[in-house]
Amino acid sequence: MSDRDENEISAEERELAERGKALVNAAISQVEAPHTLRESIERQRDQARGQVAGSRRRAPGVVPWWRRGRTLVAALGAAAAVALAIVAFTGSEGGEPSRANLEAVASLRPEQPAPRRAGGDPPVLAARVGPIAFPDWRQSFGWTAVGSRRDQVDDRGVTTVYYRNADGASLAYAILSGPALEQAPEGRPVVREGNTYHVAESARHTAVSWTQQGHTCLIVASAAVPTDRLVEIAASRNT
Repeated sequence: MSDRDENEISAEERELAERGKALVNAAISQVEAPHTLRESIERQRDQARGQVAGSRRRAPGVVPWWRRGRTLVAALGAAAAVALAIVAFTGSEGGEPSRANLEAVASLRPEQPAPRRAGGDPPVLAARVGPIAFPDWRQSFGWTAVGSRRDQVDDRGVTTVYYRNADGASLAYAILSGPALEQAPEGRPVVREGNTYHVAESARHTAVSWTQQGHTCLIVASAAVPTDRLVEIAASRNT
């Protein structure tokens, strides 16, 4: 590879890196996000930098420019996507989180281990928000708890437990502390056993929200998981 080609590659990489850095920095600076969410953005950015550095170390002067550029764009894109999600879903004018806030938080990665299994009939996990214990869905639905996280959104705690099934699909179940949200839920209403669940579907995810024992609850799962199944899961403990 000629010195001229190498210089052109480096210039393009630098330009892409600067664009990605500016995008992420702008996203962070434009919103006073909760501390835990800001930390998540920072981690994503550090991971992106590590991927870029790794792509340079593996085969300098040999890896095609288009492959190196693709690695860089993908890495920075992941960080930017998280940052832009925080910008879009943080800061409610009404002074309380929205269901979009909860969905954004539930879409983040787990940061703590899954709560231990606590038994019971029906079985639950050793984690709860107010009167609601997170369910152990391993036997009844085939979903095993694999992680958890806790966040603060507009001074309200959000606890999320993450589950995975045998097919590798993921499901996040988030519960908001304090009273249920007053705003009208998004999505179409589905009634099961006298309770109403609101289903919002997109190309990638399905979100099911409801009020249970005075708390707002939300399940977010891959669009590949049947909606009826998600409503059934949500309704399994809301009796």
